[in-house]
Amino acid sequence: MRKRLIPIYSVLAVAIILLSVLVPGCDGGRTFALTMAVSPAGSGTAQDVTGTSPYASGAAVSIQASPAAGYTFVQWSAPAGTFANPTAAATTFTMPAQNVTVTAHFVGPLDHFKGYNVTAAQFQPKSVQLKDQFFPQGFDANVTSAAFFFNPTDKVHYDNTTLIWNKDHHFTVYWITHTQYSRYWNVEVKNQFGTQLITVGGPVALAVPTQKQEPYYHEKPYGLDHYLLYAVVNEVLVDTPVGLKDEFGDDPAASAAKAIYFANPVQKTVVGAAPTPIMHPDDHLVFYKLGETGFQPPGVYIDNQFEQRSLALQGPATLLGVPSDKLQFGQQLDHFTVYDVTVEPDDAEKVVTLDDQLIDPIQVEVGQAWYFCNPAAKTLTESWPPIVHPDYHIIWYGINYSPTQYWSVLVENQFGKQLLQVIGPVFMSVPAQKLVPGDHAVPVGLDHFLIYAVIGAPSIEKPVWVKDQFITNPSGDQVSTWEPHWFAVPAKKTVGTEVTDITNPLTHVVFYSLTGADYSWPSVQVDDQFLTQNLTLGAPAVMLGVPSLKLYAEPT
Repeated sequence: MRKRLIPIYSVLAVAIILLSVLVPGCDGGRTFALTMAVSPAGSGTAQDVTGTSPYASGAAVSIQASPAAGYTFVQWSAPAGTFANPTAAATTFTMPAQNVTVTAHFVGPLDHFKGYNVTAAQFQPKSVQLKDQFFPQGFDANVTSAAFFFNPTDKVHYDNTTLIWNKDHHFTVYWITHTQYSRYWNVEVKNQFGTQLITVGGPVALAVPTQKQEPYYHEKPYGLDHYLLYAVVNEVLVDTPVGLKDEFGDDPAASAAKAIYFANPVQKTVVGAAPTPIMHPDDHLVFYKLGETGFQPPGVYIDNQFEQRSLALQGPATLLGVPSDKLQFGQQLDHFTVYDVTVEPDDAEKVVTLDDQLIDPIQVEVGQAWYFCNPAAKTLTESWPPIVHPDYHIIWYGINYSPTQYWSVLVENQFGKQLLQVIGPVFMSVPAQKLVPGDHAVPVGLDHFLIYAVIGAPSIEKPVWVKDQFITNPSGDQVSTWEPHWFAVPAKKTVGTEVTDITNPLTHVVFYSLTGADYSWPSVQVDDQFLTQNLTLGAPAVMLGVPSLKLYAEPT
């Protein structure tokens, strides 16, 4: 059979093609143009420092990004080629075998956001791990269904106009489920509506950065964090007019009513993927309920880490997200049932220095124990909340301070707002480990308190259900709460050179007289910073301690 001969020039051509593919820069002498861009427009400059475009494929090009006033650099992106470090403002870019545009992405301050309800947004739940400032240890959750879609918006509040900085920043907010029991925090926030004290619980939802592609096309939202949403459970009203204008329309006469959600930046990890780190840990949002707004939004087509699809929006806008500073926060305590105690006399000298938000440092001698506080669950309905801190126990000791100062204090708790007239301090409270009964740990994170006597306040007479470790009825005891008797303020304690600082400065407790409770355990063994001792409990519980926000306090 006659052999077919391959011409020598064909062999050479194939060899040249293979070399151009396998050897970087060996592409027959071809070069490719490098152009530089920034996003969003006007946010900064991107420079080809090498400055000799066009380049051969494989060439290393020095590039540098410089932000405009108010912006910070986030990262580089390109459809092809590689970066030595995509998040460094000055780095090296390796050219691909094609013309390419390299974009420097910048981010401005966190925007205001206008939120729309989402309908018909079910999808297969996604498993994630979430970690924020309230849950630093992280927890597992399932992302279930879309709840809201948020556009960046211009906002006018009286003479203060805030324009959109980051037109590509959008959120889809998803409800989440988790086995982590809900917790509660007291948070002081400050924004354009003023300073507010809020109590938040949850978490309840996850805000996911989203690319909006229809009806208006946007780039990916570079530099936007994920956020974990917590429900605001106390009544925080702002009732202020705002003018809002987003991509869907203009609401020149809207109004922000009350705080609904508080949002922390969160690290999110989808199972099998790398974590999405927090970029701006100090950026927080408070979402306020909006009054009636004036138009029906169109649907949107979204693209994020969870899904690509159309969302039907239910108008008008219902929420306004406002960038906020989180000034201070602390985890809220459980309720406490309070028992009279009798103890063996203790002659040991205990001298401490104490100060809190009401008084300057005082040095006092600590006397005998008077009361023992047990963590308790309280409900007004048939649904019992869990005891969040089963190891948090407190002993009250008498102190020899002679009170001469009166204060007028406005507090808010689950019984509403109450104006208290207080004098003191009269007692100090000490965190204690309960050794018997039960297996309890040292109460890490529990503050000392100075206890003030309430000498003037209206009676509330609220029937509630209460249960703790000592109440024998599995369904709890129905009790009545009456007058507020004591007001507890977190305190700094100094013994010699040992200083115990305040952990949760926003956490206060109002103690109400209690009738109707019963118990079955006659004594406890406890250990605190002073001594280990046996306490004989009086029957029944005499007070209910209710976690409270202190809205203001002034001397009278």
